[in-house]
Amino acid sequence: MRPADTLAPTATALVPPVPPVPSVPPLLVASPVSVRQLVPSAGQYGHGTEVPGPYLTTGPAEPAPGEPLPQRAADPQPAPPAVRRRTHAAPLPRRRRSSCAPATTFEAALTDLAADGSTGALHGPGGAVHLAGGLVVHAEAPSAATVGHLLTGAGRITVRAWEESLLLGAGRLAEYLLGSGLVGAGELELARLAATLDGAQEALAQPDGELRFDPDARPAFRLARPLSVLELRGAVGRRRSLLDGCWPSAELDRAPLQSTGAAPTRRTAVPRRRRQALLAAVDGTRTAPELARLLGRSTYGTLLDVRQLAAAGLLTAPRPAAVPDPPPAAVPQAALPDVLLPPAPRSYDSSDPEVGLLLRLRAALEAL
Repeated sequence: MRPADTLAPTATALVPPVPPVPSVPPLLVASPVSVRQLVPSAGQYGHGTEVPGPYLTTGPAEPAPGEPLPQRAADPQPAPPAVRRRTHAAPLPRRRRSSCAPATTFEAALTDLAADGSTGALHGPGGAVHLAGGLVVHAEAPSAATVGHLLTGAGRITVRAWEESLLLGAGRLAEYLLGSGLVGAGELELARLAATLDGAQEALAQPDGELRFDPDARPAFRLARPLSVLELRGAVGRRRSLLDGCWPSAELDRAPLQSTGAAPTRRTAVPRRRRQALLAAVDGTRTAPELARLLGRSTYGTLLDVRQLAAAGLLTAPRPAAVPDPPPAAVPQAALPDVLLPPAPRSYDSSDPEVGLLLRLRAALEAL
């Protein structure tokens, strides 16, 4: 027989069937949309019931219908920022005058004057640069070609007409040349620009020396379009790069030149007529700036031709003759004193028997 408790029917809890969950495409990344927005019927499972499925949410769950909204905790007040002690600001660095640092003292002084908008001429031992409102209007150097050399050398004006223009157009030389029809405006501007760059090439590279600024100096020729100091330094730098590309040494720029008479070892970009004129003017005593004045050409153009011809083996600078060493100076003999003094006592070797005998004799004579 079975026990009594086993005969009683067992009460089974009736579980309502679970309705199917609507299919929602799975979210592979976190989404700010809540589950109840994706599955509207999820509320029938009751608040807090987890809905099966790989749904990732980042937003807070919405309350069930009729359920009061949960009280949101008050946001904590942000902490006041830490009070920083005020310190004195560091002094501002000195303003940069240009994009590249000056190479010489003359360049540095010229850059400072241009930054201040000065008007006048900065003079140095090797040349001068004229400014007007901080812009370069002219440059000159003792060894650079001038406007007169360029105009007369090119045949645009005779030497006599140039000398008359200097007398008649004193103070307004450029206006006189243009008004008299001796030269045109374009060729005069080309001559002024070439003379300015030649003078600046010598002035900017001059060694350190005494500098002087004259605010009242006015040049005879002024560029129609002035240049900034940065533009001037850039143009001079490009000229130096071209010269160094032809011949990296500057020994031919100031030394007397002579022709080698040999056949060229390489081709050059110097035209034949210009090469012949330059070689004919070389006599072993003239330098490149002197040749430029003689031929009526710019100093830079002549230096460029000289370096190309030197690289081709057609020009060279004669080496100075070796100076023989001076003969050795004779040793001066000491002059005899006016008063003859007795010689100082000499030391003797008493171990020598002869010396000992003489010493004894002297002592005996002194004892008498």
